[in-house]
Amino acid sequence: MTTRVEIVNDFLAVNVKPGKTIQDIVEASGSALPFGCRDGECGTCVVYIETGMEYLSEMNEKEKAVMKMLNENSPKARLACQMKIAKPNGLVRIRY
Repeated sequence: MTTRVEIVNDFLAVNVKPGKTIQDIVEASGSALPFGCRDGECGTCVVYIETGMEYLSEMNEKEKAVMKMLNENSPKARLACQMKIAKPNGLVRIRY
C-alpha cells in the first residue's frame, strides 16, 4: 500500500509507503527542493500542498513555531523535513 507523491516543480512522481518523510522522498528521487538545517528550524524547505493534506502527518509543535516565525499563514504550507506520509492509497501533490 503506497501513496503517490508528486513534486510539481520537478515533474517527479513516486509511490511511497506511509512513514517516509518528504525529505526522504526528495533525497531518493533527485528533486531540487532545497533543505537547510534538515531539522525543522530554518524554514528553507517550506512547501505548499496542492492536494492530499489528509494523507500527511499532523503539524508538530516545532513546525508550527517555524511557520509562525516565518509569518507563513497559508493552511497549505508545511515544512518538508517534518511531515510524513501518514496514510496509503492517496495522492499528495507538492509545490515549492
